[in-house]
Amino acid sequence: MQNKILISSLVAGVTLLLGTAITPSTVEAATATGTNQGNTTIQFTAPTDGQLVLNKVPSFDFGNHALATSYSAFTATGDTPYDVTNLTGDSNGYTVTAQAGQLTNGSSVLPVSSLTTDTADGTADSVTGGKISGATGVSIYQASNKVATGNASANGELQSGTTGATLTLSSPGVKTGTYTGVIDYTITDGIN
Repeated sequence: MQNKILISSLVAGVTLLLGTAITPSTVEAATATGTNQGNTTIQFTAPTDGQLVLNKVPSFDFGNHALATSYSAFTATGDTPYDVTNLTGDSNGYTVTAQAGQLTNGSSVLPVSSLTTDTADGTADSVTGGKISGATGVSIYQASNKVATGNASANGELQSGTTGATLTLSSPGVKTGTYTGVIDYTITDGIN
């Protein structure tokens, strides 16, 4: 009988112990707290060629005129604004220069005293502020001079404003015919 009482007491004690240990008041819920950080990364590299490109440059047609004993200056509107793609990825900006050669008709050379250009400012990019600024009254006849600049934020593709030119002759002694010439445009990295 002693064994029975001992086993009964033992079973009752274990039951009491287990009952107390697993009650809802003794169980605590695990809570998720804390913070951490991850990273985001993206890398851009400049192409090995074609980093700075003059996509479009203006040509000027001064029209058809009758021979005369004197002439006023001839004006022309450029057929396009300057259009530049800058993929250098730097903040140097850029400079566009122009130089016009002689206008000829066979062996005849047009007596030019000056050829100047005007370039209006382009519209600034609304996000980056990149912009091409123009210059006015720039002499380009047989001399290379700055006609436009892209600011330090002028990355990607941008355009200048409208372009125009004024041609003045040094003498009215012009032979009939069509005179043509070439304007050489150059773009360089940096604002000069």
